[in-house]
Amino acid sequence: MAEQQLLFNQKIAEGHVQVWQQDNRRWMDFENDLVQTEIILDRPDYLPLPLNRAMLAGIIFCEQPKQILLAGTGGGATARYLAQRFPDIDGQAVELSDVIASVAHEYFEFPNNKKWQLLTDDIKSYVQTSQQFYDVIVLDIAEEKLTPEWIIDRQFLKQCRARLTAEGYISINLLVDDENGFMNYLAAIRDVFDRQTVCLSMPSYRNIVILAFNQLPPYIAPVDIENRLSTLEEEWGLELTEFYQQMLKDNPKGSGVL
Repeated sequence: MAEQQLLFNQKIAEGHVQVWQQDNRRWMDFENDLVQTEIILDRPDYLPLPLNRAMLAGIIFCEQPKQILLAGTGGGATARYLAQRFPDIDGQAVELSDVIASVAHEYFEFPNNKKWQLLTDDIKSYVQTSQQFYDVIVLDIAEEKLTPEWIIDRQFLKQCRARLTAEGYISINLLVDDENGFMNYLAAIRDVFDRQTVCLSMPSYRNIVILAFNQLPPYIAPVDIENRLSTLEEEWGLELTEFYQQMLKDNPKGSGVL
């Protein structure tokens, strides 16, 4: 195995953005042990980070999306993966830092085609002014290794919901300090989305993914989901059966969509 190489290093407000490579693995961090983005150079159809894969688990309950918004793009590994597996999907990615947006293009193969756009903007402003509707909004933003409180501002969540299609959903990565913090964040999301939510914990990580649906999704009956899982896993290359089993553990019956 080759030694890891530092390809890029620049200080921004969030810290030192660093891009590393070892053999065919390339990743970005902020001068700490937390990998923010990772790709395998010869596997554009694969997402190495479990969190990135879990953030797409809403496909268990819905039809394949046509329009996707990525908020907190990072290196753009998810955009790269989606463009490879589903070239018909139209996607927009919103990234606050122009440095990270540039890194996504230069080092992480952010899709360079008409189907995908990478916008340098504040997601809070974007959802206020955008007229686009999305089947999926992936919201993966952290400040100082925690989910910022503005994520659960009810006005912001309402604006996100207003940008969803009728059967659309938002996937939120929650990083909180303790159980009380989690319950406060979850309560706000459930309030705005009429309790149409599903939690997906990641036992080996601090992250909890919250799926919040604009309306009850078309596939919620266990028999329908189980009939779809093998086909979906092949199409998406994600461990969806494992995610679904974890959801059944995480969500008491009648507590949300399940």
